[in-house]
Formats: sequence, structure tokens, C-alpha cells
Amino acid sequence: MFTSLNRGRKSLFVCYDLIRPDVALELAWFNNMIDFASPYLLQFAREYTGKVDELIKDKIEVLKEVKAKEREEKDLIAHQNMYAQLLLLALPAPPIPGMGVGPPLACHQWAPY
Repeated sequence: MFTSLNRGRKSLFVCYDLIRPDVALELAWFNNMIDFASPYLLQFAREYTGKVDELIKDKIEVLKEVKAKEREEKDLIAHQNMYAQLLLLALPAPPIPGMGVGPPLACHQWAPY
């Protein structure tokens, strides 16, 4: 019986990718062999924890890139607005009525003979 248990334990490691963890846990529980399935379950938990950690890290990097892109767009818009405000100050002032700027006066017009 001991050799068949060793074969079962070894088959869990050899067929790791083929055996679903819920099936391995269920069969081990029904047959009172949880101790033999524990290394398999620990390996499974470690693998999936690593995968989740990697996915979280990737998501954080993507969020950082999105925030950086949004920040660049906001900075670009702020610079454009700054130059637009300065451009208005650089334009000549509108003419003030009565200061000699405007349509020619009647005294400068020549009357036909």
C-alpha cells in the first residue's frame, strides 16, 4: 500500500498541469489522504499567488502610464492656454474713440468742383 501511495503522490507532481486542484483535493479528502495532497496544494497556491502578484504589478504599471499620459495632456493644455493668454496681451490695443484714430475727419476730405 505504501508504494501505491508514493505513486499517487508522484503522479500529482508529474501530472500537475493535467489534474485540477479541486479534483485532487476532493479525492484526497474522500480517501483520507490529505497529507499526501498537501504538497500539491501548496505548489498550486504558490503558483497562483505568483500569477496574481504579477497581474497586480502589470495593472499598477498600466495605471501609472495612463496617469502620466493624462498629466502630460493636462500640462500641454496648460501651456497652450498660457501662450493663448500671452498672445492676447501682445496684440495692439483697440482704437479709443476721439483719440485721432478712426475714420478720417470731414476736413481732410476734398470736395469735388
